[in-house]
Amino acid sequence: MCMGGGQAATITAPDQGAYQRQFDLQRSAIEQQINGQTNVLQSQLTAALRGNETIAQKAADAKRQIAENTSAQAMRMAALIGTPPPEKAAEAPVVGRNRGTLTSKGKGALRIERAVASSSGQGAGLNIT
Repeated sequence: MCMGGGQAATITAPDQGAYQRQFDLQRSAIEQQINGQTNVLQSQLTAALRGNETIAQKAADAKRQIAENTSAQAMRMAALIGTPPPEKAAEAPVVGRNRGTLTSKGKGALRIERAVASSSGQGAGLNIT
């Protein structure tokens, strides 16, 4: 047992506010450094995307201009040359036209005449020589 005289010991708590302020300053400095790097990278990415959009827009404008020029040239050529003559296959059939002289009556008259080849080639069947 300790029997000593004197005053009672008092425990005083250290000032935590100074430590907290120092920690907050260090934390904010670190966060600013990280956020600064992120912001720089984000601005670089945004600038690159804007550049890509600009290039894509220029390419689309160039393609549209080429298409308009081609269309204009075709119209000028059509005006100079005129319309092409109609093709034989484009003509409408004459209604009621006789396809040829009917030589027979009955079912034979209903047949559609076909052109026969003027020269006969080698057949695809069995050829024994």
